[in-house]
Amino acid sequence: MQVRAWIAVLGVGLIPTPSIVEYDIPTPNSAPHCLVAAPDGLIWFVEIGANKLGRFDPQTERFAEWPMPTEGSRPHGIAWASDGRLYVTEQGGNKIAAFDPKTERFTEYPVPSPGAGPHTPIQGPDGAIWFTEQRGNRIGRLDPATGKITEYPVPTPSANAYGIIASRRENAVYFAELEGHKLGRVDAKTGRIEEFPTPTPSSGVRRLAIDKSGGIWMTYFVAGKVARFDPATKTFKEYDAPGGPRSGPYTVEVDSTGHVWFNQFDGKLNDLVELDPTTGRMTSYKIPTGPALVRKLTVDAHNTVWYANNGEGKIGKVVGR
Repeated sequence: MQVRAWIAVLGVGLIPTPSIVEYDIPTPNSAPHCLVAAPDGLIWFVEIGANKLGRFDPQTERFAEWPMPTEGSRPHGIAWASDGRLYVTEQGGNKIAAFDPKTERFTEYPVPSPGAGPHTPIQGPDGAIWFTEQRGNRIGRLDPATGKITEYPVPTPSANAYGIIASRRENAVYFAELEGHKLGRVDAKTGRIEEFPTPTPSSGVRRLAIDKSGGIWMTYFVAGKVARFDPATKTFKEYDAPGGPRSGPYTVEVDSTGHVWFNQFDGKLNDLVELDPTTGRMTSYKIPTGPALVRKLTVDAHNTVWYANNGEGKIGKVVGR
């Protein structure tokens, strides 16, 4: 375990304050990719480098790991669902895997389209598991009750469907188009897809989050910005990342206070950024090891921000805020 970081408040400078704790994953070269905080406080993550599913208990600071059932599955995304299972996208296996923590058993569901590259999953407002197909240019829907997968083509060719988030108030799911430079919306009842081009050309929309008002937050990986989409007015509000246009904002989350968190993928920056949308103030938290190559954030029930240190094989959290 390491406790070593610095807080940089824009316009203030570096303040030597312990702010990040990291924990070493037992398996070498694990390359943790995505993670999710379950309601019971456990942190679940996928090890794309080791082909495993992992769990971290913050109370005991202990890890547990399970090999994925398909060799070379390259587990990528993970979501917790209300049926108590963890759903994992297998980019290499072209499947969706469901893991039951009670039985410690996997159930796999093959994606109908060959080479679809299932990317990021989320439980939708209808209880189904929705996911993006990065290579297949589709949005998938898995019905856990029947195991049936339905696919919906993305209108924009080669859009590179990436992150995804559910909007229960709209009965819809939103998805990011990394190469389409758009925000997409799927009606969970009809499957109808709408697309909204970002105001900044060549934005590179990567990952999504939702706030309490239903606003959709996103990172512009290519343009070095974060943005909020208002579903009522269908308008975007953009914020420049502190590291500039090449900082590579990658993942984004919203905590219980409404503050927005994202990371700057640029290895020289190697940090997490906290944005207060009310004031526009940004605070940067330097990650102590790196390049961390953070690809996903999650916020637990105690409002603690967690991240997967993909580059160094660690799980980290922000403390002392």
